[in-house]
Amino acid sequence: MSKPAIQSIELSKHYGRNAALDSITLNIPEEGIIGLIGRNGSGKTTLLKLCAGLLDVTSGSLLVFGAKPMDNLSVLQDVIYSYHNIIYYKPLKLRTIMDNYAAMFSSFDLEFARKLLRYFGLDEDWKYTRLSQGMAGIFNFTCALSSRARLTLLDEPLLGMDITVRKTAYEVLLRDFTEHPRTIIVSSHMLAELEAVLSDILLIDEGRLVLFDNIDNLRQSAYRIEGEKQAVDAFSAGRAVIYRRDGLGCEAVIRELYDQRVLEEVGRYGLRVSTVRPEDLCIYLTRENKEGELECLWTTSN
Repeated sequence: MSKPAIQSIELSKHYGRNAALDSITLNIPEEGIIGLIGRNGSGKTTLLKLCAGLLDVTSGSLLVFGAKPMDNLSVLQDVIYSYHNIIYYKPLKLRTIMDNYAAMFSSFDLEFARKLLRYFGLDEDWKYTRLSQGMAGIFNFTCALSSRARLTLLDEPLLGMDITVRKTAYEVLLRDFTEHPRTIIVSSHMLAELEAVLSDILLIDEGRLVLFDNIDNLRQSAYRIEGEKQAVDAFSAGRAVIYRRDGLGCEAVIRELYDQRVLEEVGRYGLRVSTVRPEDLCIYLTRENKEGELECLWTTSN
C-alpha cells in the first residue's frame, strides 16, 4: 500500500500567541484534486506552506510522502507550491523562468508549458514584471501544472483572472490530472466554480479542521426543509440542525444523510425538501450566526 500524500497528527502552527492551525489530524491519500476551502485568515496558506516545507510545525507531526518536508530535498523535489502573485526579484523573461522550473523539476513538461502559454495568449519573450495580475496568475498556474509534481499546491491560483479564463483553467486542470494523476490541492474561497473538478473538500475555519470528505458524499450529507413552523419543529427535533430561519415560512438545514427514508418522512410532515450544495454546506458550518445582530444597523439610538 502506498504512503499517504499528506498525514498529520494534532498538527499546530502558532505565530506568537496566535494559532494559525490548531490540532489538525489528516490523512490525504495520493491522487485526487482536493479543494482547500475556508475564509480569509482561516489557515489555508499556513497549511500549504507547512506541506511545502516553507514553515516548520509548532507541535504535532506532519509527513509528506512518509517523511518530514522541512529542509528535506528528497520530499521537496516532488512538491511544488504556487500562488497567483509570485515575486521574482529580477526582470526575467517567461522562457527563462520556465527553464529554471525545468531545471528544478525533472518531471517538468516544457513543451506542454509552451503550448499552454500560447493557448492563453502569453509570449515567452515577455518579462514577468510587465504582466498584469491576471496574466501573472495564468503564467504561475501554467508552471505549477507543467511541473507534474506528485504534490501540487495551488494557493488561490486564479485570482485576477476573468470568469472565462478561470473556467478554461479548471478544464485544463481536470484534463491534465486525468492524463497525469497526482495529488493536487487547490486553496480557494470560490467553491462553486471549483466543485465540478474536485474529488474531495477539505474545510478549515479559524485554524481548525471542520471536515474532509469526498464531494459526492457531501452532496448527500445535508438537506433543507421548508414549511410551517410547527411541522419544521416536529421534524427537526433531535436532528442536527445547522441553520434555522423563522419568518412567514420556516426553514431549517439538517446535517444528515439525505436518502429515500428522509424523503418519505418529510412528505408525512407536509414539508418541502431540497438538497444543499457543498458550497452552502461549508458556509453553514463556518458562519457565525449574526443575522439577529443586523437589526442594530437600522435601529435608531436615542
